[in-house]
Amino acid sequence: MITIKLNKELDYEVYNDFKIFETAGVNFGEAIRKDHPEINENNYRQYIDDFYETNEGLLKNNCQEINDYLLRTQEIFFSEIKELFGLDFFASEYIGYISIFNCNPRYVENKTFQIFYKKDLLDKSEVAFHESLHFAFFDFCDLFVAETRSLDKNNGPLWELSEIFNVIILNLPQFQILLKRPEQLFYPRLEERFKQVQLIWSKNDTKLKDFIKESLSLWPKTTTIKC
Repeated sequence: MITIKLNKELDYEVYNDFKIFETAGVNFGEAIRKDHPEINENNYRQYIDDFYETNEGLLKNNCQEINDYLLRTQEIFFSEIKELFGLDFFASEYIGYISIFNCNPRYVENKTFQIFYKKDLLDKSEVAFHESLHFAFFDFCDLFVAETRSLDKNNGPLWELSEIFNVIILNLPQFQILLKRPEQLFYPRLEERFKQVQLIWSKNDTKLKDFIKESLSLWPKTTTIKC
């Protein structure tokens, strides 16, 4: 199941990790400075503390609203990804944390992620479903695609494929019923690779293992784009 909580301490880490970070055409540090022009390396802990205290009600309402929505919709989501992967992930514990920063990272090692508090309800749910699909995809790869087990899930070919895979899957009609908006490719530099992978999907959509293996063959072994 997917549950959304608050975690102020994680925002300390996210600020430090993303304050000058840019990848695949997306500048996360710039996004932080846009929403919080007064934050800096010297005051970030006090800034975050003050923000959480001043906006406590708003942030708690964010959690309640998205949790209520997910309670109504996530059973459908998990039913559809069971059809996709042949595995039941409903009992898995995926935890999202409302964040004051528009970075929306995910952590595969403990199946957690963040959601920017200013996103509207549909965008918040999109992040929750997007990240949960990542976790299911990586678990499937670990179980059934031996070629992926040595690959990094946070950068390089497998990460890039996972981002492209999510766009393909979440734009299928059964998932669009939940998302209600087209899923967009977040990283501009993956656009050309997306077109190539989409062609492979059109041939192998019912053979997921074959699709993953053939798609990964598109990447040179030296690819090291960092996430």
